[in-house]
Amino acid sequence: MNKKFTIFILLVLMSSNILALGVSPGRTSIDFTPELERTISFSIINSENKEINILVSPKGELKDYITVSEDTFIMSAFEKSKQIDYDVILPKELSPGLHKAEIVVLQYQKAEIEGSTIGAVLDVSTQLFVYAPYPGKYAEASLEIIKKDNKINLVVPVINRGEFNLKKVNSNIEIYNHQDELVTTLKTNEISISSKERGELVVELDSSNIASGPYKAIATTLYDGESLTNQKQFTVGLKELVVESIEVNDFTLGKMAEFEILVNNKWSQPITDVYVQMLIYDKDGSLLANLKSPSYNVDSLDKTLITTFWDTKDITKGTYDSEFLLIYEDNSDKKDLTLEVSRNEIKVIGLSFVISEVKPKFFETSNLIRILVILIVVLIIVNIIWFLFVRKKLTRRR
Repeated sequence: MNKKFTIFILLVLMSSNILALGVSPGRTSIDFTPELERTISFSIINSENKEINILVSPKGELKDYITVSEDTFIMSAFEKSKQIDYDVILPKELSPGLHKAEIVVLQYQKAEIEGSTIGAVLDVSTQLFVYAPYPGKYAEASLEIIKKDNKINLVVPVINRGEFNLKKVNSNIEIYNHQDELVTTLKTNEISISSKERGELVVELDSSNIASGPYKAIATTLYDGESLTNQKQFTVGLKELVVESIEVNDFTLGKMAEFEILVNNKWSQPITDVYVQMLIYDKDGSLLANLKSPSYNVDSLDKTLITTFWDTKDITKGTYDSEFLLIYEDNSDKKDLTLEVSRNEIKVIGLSFVISEVKPKFFETSNLIRILVILIVVLIIVNIIWFLFVRKKLTRRR
């Protein structure tokens, strides 16, 4: 029992030393030529500067055509890296397509405990890819999506793996939304590609004219009567809700204040479990109220009014700081607000975005007085006009 426990502890301790190994480059690619001879180099990296035992060996389909310059050695703690060469001598023939080999670098440590030998092993590898040409015309393509600002570049790298040159190569790219509806079709530039060479087809998508959300691009690449299809998922914009306004209507101090928050879903899919939380503080920073609305679902590219209530029974006129949180799915948007509370009005002042001014009650005292004054002035003007008209008429009769 003690022996097994000791072995286990040793393996755990040695595992911390095993993470010090790396290789560069991770891959080397070459085109097949019959009986090609080439020497290829790579570096073994001792990132933690510790003494390590190394074993190097080829494996894979092409292992019999590879000879390593050093297959076993010790890297000292002072060696940050060591260059290793391997010679490749390819056969006379290889079938069309990709052929692979790996140069495996093995790090190991040994310890003897009561006659038992234990090896803790880590291996990393560098790959060798050999591409044998296809007869006739043959191409491989992929699809890359590169975003910058409001522009999205769709890039189709094309590699000519055939024996002959490709004269006309282009791609049509269809963009679909999350409902698999066709949004637009783009056409790339047209190029020619020599045998064993690589070319790029590029077209730009102006994302400012399409809604935010997930999309799918399907590229159909045409070359001299043949075609390839590639597809890739991508997103436009951010999954976000925008607060457009906060209003309190028909407010009277001491009663229930109803906050109406209008949110706009800019995303092309519904956003679920949306709610608002407001923390309101007094002038000393003490929490007065913690308001939380019910949860709402906001349809895609639509607006929803969210409501939450504040009981102002024991609240006096004044200014109150507030933390406003719009919470939905995995997001939480926080805004700092100031609430100016008067007898019949709450003004909301936003520090990070524009909040529409809160509407007071229409028939509050100050507004009623203004309306009465306007009516009196209008009546006076009407009486003056009527008096002048009657006086003029009597003068004519005389």
